[in-house]
Amino acid sequence: MEEDNHAVVILARYLNSFIFVKQFRRAVNDDVIQLPGGKVEKGEELEKAARREFLEETGAQCGSMDYLGSLVPASWISNVVTHVFYTDDIVNFSDQQLEEYESIEVLRVSVEDTVNMIKESKINDSEVTFAVLQGILKGYIKL
Repeated sequence: MEEDNHAVVILARYLNSFIFVKQFRRAVNDDVIQLPGGKVEKGEELEKAARREFLEETGAQCGSMDYLGSLVPASWISNVVTHVFYTDDIVNFSDQQLEEYESIEVLRVSVEDTVNMIKESKINDSEVTFAVLQGILKGYIKL
């Protein structure tokens, strides 16, 4: 990646639940349920960055992943492009590998509850809603 404005997230399903992270976001002064992910380092491949961030934030490793697409989650204030991956191939669980300043809670939310939480705006993160919609449209998620 040439630009310094790329991020990655993973919509990961383990059995019938998605793996989310919950963390405090100062910009909205609240805890937010989000997809595991983060910044792509200069020269890093997207899939490698997604795997690295997923392991760091959740302690889980995944096997095969599929690319769902990209979005610009806040185009009115940021030029960040987020690349979204999907996996249902979780191969290992271990401990999180967080930075000292990070405090991230890992959540498992059923597919059905996730959809209901999106309907009720209890999950209102644009990356989550984009990923779930793409997962449904591309046939990875059955309702």
